[in-house]
Amino acid sequence: MKESGYGIYIGSLFLGCILYADDIVLLSVSCTGLQQMVNACAEYGRLWNIKFNSSKSYVITFGGGYSSSTRISLDNVDLKRVVKLKYLGCYFCERTCKVDFSYCINKFYGNFNNIMSVIGYGRNEMATLHLAKTYCAPAAMYGCETWHLDRSDYHRLNVAWNNSFRRIFGCCWRESVACL
Repeated sequence: MKESGYGIYIGSLFLGCILYADDIVLLSVSCTGLQQMVNACAEYGRLWNIKFNSSKSYVITFGGGYSSSTRISLDNVDLKRVVKLKYLGCYFCERTCKVDFSYCINKFYGNFNNIMSVIGYGRNEMATLHLAKTYCAPAAMYGCETWHLDRSDYHRLNVAWNNSFRRIFGCCWRESVACL
């Protein structure tokens, strides 16, 4: 892909094609370049008997503008244009490339509620706290290396963690859990 002349470079480092297991991300500064990269992948797939699934392939624009009439296609199937793209558990937002981590917060609360429903009342608080740290915190922080948190984002994470402490230790929602 690097030799195609398409894709993104930062200095001399080629970043036009990012691979992880069976996931691939193609990055290009133009729609023409992106279409050429998709065509190269399709040709490679035909050569090596690899099937790229056009129903699981999407196009998203970061920065700049795009024409709604511009189409990117994979084997003559137009790829769907999206405003949020999930890659490796992170949801990247169109235009800004900011990560929407509300899904991570929801996963945190889902895991926490599952723990609390299994443990029930009369629980060992320290064991419950250990489970929250072990199963809930990683769910909330998955992919955090890609985030850029502003003050409100940091506050949302802090609220989720404090809410779990309040529920584990039976505190009122107005009480500070900083001492815990």
